[in-house]
Amino acid sequence: MIDQKLQMERYIRGKTYTDEDDKNVREILMFLEERKAGTATEKRISQSALARIARVGVSTLSQILTGGYPGSPTKMLTQVMSAVRANQQESSNIIPMVETSVFKVVITACRMARRNRNFSLISAFVGTGKTSALKHYAKENSNVFLIEARPMMTPQRLVKEIAKKVFGVHVKGSVDDLIDRIVDELKNTDSLIIFDEAETVTDSLLHLLRRFRDLMNIGVVISGTEYLNDKIKPTGGEFDQIRSRVGFWPPIAHGITKDDATALLAAGFPDEDLSEDFIERCYKYSQGSARMLVENLLVNIQTYRKDHPLSVELVDTVATKVLFLK
Repeated sequence: MIDQKLQMERYIRGKTYTDEDDKNVREILMFLEERKAGTATEKRISQSALARIARVGVSTLSQILTGGYPGSPTKMLTQVMSAVRANQQESSNIIPMVETSVFKVVITACRMARRNRNFSLISAFVGTGKTSALKHYAKENSNVFLIEARPMMTPQRLVKEIAKKVFGVHVKGSVDDLIDRIVDELKNTDSLIIFDEAETVTDSLLHLLRRFRDLMNIGVVISGTEYLNDKIKPTGGEFDQIRSRVGFWPPIAHGITKDDATALLAAGFPDEDLSEDFIERCYKYSQGSARMLVENLLVNIQTYRKDHPLSVELVDTVATKVLFLK
């Protein structure tokens, strides 16, 4: 069906597309169709997103794929195909979401804050998968607004970002007007605000979140590294009002467990029978970091293993020669 359509378009265009152009258009259309739904091992991607990644105008790519582009599309198709190949390579290294111990604690924190309409506080060492779990919860649930803090973020910027998340567009008006609109929209709903990287911001932003929670009667999750715990915990300090509203406050997550590492490795190598020695060596190199294990060690083993079996020697080679780990 695609071949017939391309042949007709090419005739109408006056044969401005080469055979290679037609082949690339066909492959791009098939790629977009496959990525429309996505799977656990594929990254969803839209036509407009692909155009931006490839640095081709959104309308230009649409013209190229539908036969309306007046000139030769070869150069731009080459850029788009490069983006397609990169996405396919990325997708081949994606593993399904694994419910590690940290993941379960984070999801519980979100559910508790939402159900009880108070605060949950999550503190975890970097690389434990905290942010990935928060993003997963936000993606899978409606009326959840994830804000990722920045060190120089001001209260005004926080209000504008929440407004954009809630209404889906940039909303004009004074900060007071925006606060009124946000409160009117979310008050007494099942909404949840998640504020990640909270240890990097000024005290005034955390107090603003506390005021939002009181005005709207909704749940708020404050998340950050172990330094967030140190910031909020002291009694009689700056954050007594927040601390008194925290209904779920688990211990600091220092790292993933060996069982977590086993589950992550099994997801990354679903058709392999992983030895205990292989798992143990990967876990030792990760030092409790899910990020190190998945994004660095596992991905590079997938890339460089070729026909080699999954062995301790392979782990050592990748860890020391590619990642320069000790």
